[in-house]
Amino acid sequence: MLEVLAREREAIRKADYDILNALAEEKADTFALLMQDRTDRATLELVQKGLAVNQKLLAAAISGVKAAQARLREMQNVRQELTVYDRAGQMAPVRTARPALEKKA
Repeated sequence: MLEVLAREREAIRKADYDILNALAEEKADTFALLMQDRTDRATLELVQKGLAVNQKLLAAAISGVKAAQARLREMQNVRQELTVYDRAGQMAPVRTARPALEKKA
């Protein structure tokens, strides 16, 4: 089980999310075998720690993806409409003209 968790951890760190689906099935099978065997407490604690580390890594990866999506949405919104403060201190939209030809680096 520890080896499966190590491979899962490495896949998360490398953002190789395709492997995670295959590892999830393998992890479930290995976990079922682990529960059938008489596994010592120390090994179970190591498994628990490995699961906690991987859970934190996955949460961080999900958070990063959500932040990137939000940033992309903001950038898209700026292309369409810019929000500024007017003289009264209120937010006011300013339409942006979309160029006929967009330059790319």
